[in-house]
Amino acid sequence: MQTKIFHIKACHNLPPDDNWREQLINLLGSKPRRLSSWCELGMFGALTCLKKSEQIRLTNASQSDTELSNSKSSNAMSSKTKLSSEVSLRVFTEYGTIAATRWALEQAREYLPMPFTFMQTQAGQLFNALGTALGWHGDGYCTTYENRECGEIALLHSFKQSALLAWVDEEQELISRWIWLECVILNQNNTAFNELKWRAIDSIFQTSDVARWLKIDANKHIFEAW
Repeated sequence: MQTKIFHIKACHNLPPDDNWREQLINLLGSKPRRLSSWCELGMFGALTCLKKSEQIRLTNASQSDTELSNSKSSNAMSSKTKLSSEVSLRVFTEYGTIAATRWALEQAREYLPMPFTFMQTQAGQLFNALGTALGWHGDGYCTTYENRECGEIALLHSFKQSALLAWVDEEQELISRWIWLECVILNQNNTAFNELKWRAIDSIFQTSDVARWLKIDANKHIFEAW
């Protein structure tokens, strides 16, 4: 396995505040409808991460009336508003939509689960919701591993150029950690990376806010640098 280096475009690793649902409404500009709590949690982390990147302008409730009017008058989303479909989405989860699944099983004791209850058991709802909010039509999937460290390594090797990687769970605690990475093509002219002060980290979802580079070496060790 060769060493790989990534540019960190943005990351969000903080635990959700108690009012994270209100923050999600502000990011979206409206209350999400018919999504599972797991999907809402995932959207909150993703949009918070993208907002930090300052490369995606979220059409939210804080816009002025003039901005909203101009936005509504346009038939197409601007490139600043859209997330490029070349960006892949990869979501690691240990428990997935477990709360919605429990509710569906409870309904099934008496009759078939209600349609929207069944829909909320589908983790793929997250990609549809993000696609609608960001005009994104790219490649995305959820995955799980018995060993999270192995899962993270697999995530780092699962895309070609650019990806939003995430860890989303609502048990045992609320987790919605996201990082936006772009691959760096290494060649003989990239000697500058050898001069950086690399610091070992235990997880790609523990990078500091000021880190700008991420590296995984041939021994599968992960490092960050400024």
